[in-house]
Amino acid sequence: MDDLNANIDGSIVLDRDVRFFGSVAGTLTVPAGRRFELHGSVGKDLIVEKGAAAIVAGIVHGTLINKGGDVLLTGVAERLEDRDPARPTRREAVS
Repeated sequence: MDDLNANIDGSIVLDRDVRFFGSVAGTLTVPAGRRFELHGSVGKDLIVEKGAAAIVAGIVHGTLINKGGDVLLTGVAERLEDRDPARPTRREAVS
């Protein structure tokens, strides 16, 4: 997994596994087969496709859309949308 600290002015679809510390102004999509850790912020939506994995420890200013991925929310999401009832987003408070 690569560490990335960048400010992206737009939307992005991940092409590798990333631990992200910066900001994305648009929407970020995690495709199937990819792993993602958010420690920064996403300005719009974070979309996690079926077969992807994400840990959200940062902030999603739009909607966290889980289409059936393995998602753990320890940070903040403005809205949460689970589209696969068999794979809901897990929530864990940070102490």
